[in-house]
Amino acid sequence: MADLPGKDLARELIDKSRAEGHSTPVEAVIAAAREGGFNGDRAHRLIGRLWTLERMFYYIYGGWGQGLEMNDFPPSVKYLFSKQIVDESTHEMLYLDALLKKGLVATQKDAFRHPYGSFSVDSGLAYYVFSLRNLATYPHSIRIAALNLGPKILELGWMEGLAAATADAELRGVFESQFVENRSHVNMGRRVVEEFIEKPVDAELCRWACAVAKRDYNRFLGELSAFVLGREAPAPPPPRRQVTD
Repeated sequence: MADLPGKDLARELIDKSRAEGHSTPVEAVIAAAREGGFNGDRAHRLIGRLWTLERMFYYIYGGWGQGLEMNDFPPSVKYLFSKQIVDESTHEMLYLDALLKKGLVATQKDAFRHPYGSFSVDSGLAYYVFSLRNLATYPHSIRIAALNLGPKILELGWMEGLAAATADAELRGVFESQFVENRSHVNMGRRVVEEFIEKPVDAELCRWACAVAKRDYNRFLGELSAFVLGREAPAPPPPRRQVTD
């Protein structure tokens, strides 16, 4: 509908993220998979770290859900968000099932104990998780724009590339099975922005939050790529200092 207040903003955010979707740090992993250099340990490293990230969405969405009030959004938007929570839980189980089926761990307890599946607060993964969790202080429309029109589009881009590059049928199936759900998350983000972002200040907050989420997600992807390929992780960005007179 042409009269939706946030239609142009949603298109702007989607186009910008799609343009960045095939230039993430995971391109190095995709190149290794395409060249056949994706052995069992590399697959274990990849699945283990992605599984660790997916587990953290329980923490992120738990905080976001507390900020949904009774009458601020229609039931359909809240239903879509609850579906996204279920989808994320499904993806977490997909990764765990892949670890078990490939014989990389014997039990779920072993997956938690293994260093590839551990969570450390001193990591790019933690930085990204805490960044998303902190968006709980903003309206639901802004945080959904930040995630679903930012990192979710980047995720879909590199997943499509890796699924096409890998010769591992099980790994390809894990990624391909997420495509429909991730596309639905992008569509939900577009709908929320189109319908509920009306004020210029909220549009600027969406741009800012989306850019920050993508920055922190790319930091995690850089750490992930280096870990999978056995390389040194990129250094964290230097702290910004505010200069005052």
